[in-house]
Amino acid sequence: MHKDHDHDHSHDHDHGHSHDHSHSHDHGHSHSHSHGDAPAASQKDLALLKYMLEHNKQHALELSDTGARLSDAGFTDAANLISDAVHYFDHANEKLEKAIGLIGGNT
Repeated sequence: MHKDHDHDHSHDHDHGHSHDHSHSHDHGHSHSHSHGDAPAASQKDLALLKYMLEHNKQHALELSDTGARLSDAGFTDAANLISDAVHYFDHANEKLEKAIGLIGGNT
């Protein structure tokens, strides 16, 4: 269902938790960057990145399943758009995995 890439996914999973997507994020903060020795990543940051990566992977699987059902139901254009979205999820997750590896959290 992905374009230009081979992706193998298992579609059996248990989401196992509930979550709320209605909260807002405030990105109006400011911070400075040090260019000296980089401090070790906090365990909290590492744990959050790992959680978000797995969370994103589960959502990508759910979207892929939804796209397949829509394709089977004849909603080809919608299914193709969902496939594109999953493709971008996969690439974003690859970047998260690399970031986790760079800060010392093996993936």
